[in-house]
Amino acid sequence: DIICVINLQHNCVDSQCTDTIEEPVRQERLETSRTKPIIQHKSTPHYFINAYSIHNYDHINSVIPETLRD
Repeated sequence: DIICVINLQHNCVDSQCTDTIEEPVRQERLETSRTKPIIQHKSTPHYFINAYSIHNYDHINSVIPETLRD
């Protein structure tokens, strides 16, 4: 059963994700001279969850292992 929904954010810093290439920025279907980095995410178990500012904190806190609560 689903009790609640949470939003997890990938932790690029601890996962050591890198920007691998630059891609042209498009504006109204045209490429501009500006570029933006494309991030190559690594598959790791490192995520962020802000359990203190959301309405279903009690549900989330009950499934987080004690070692991860600090």
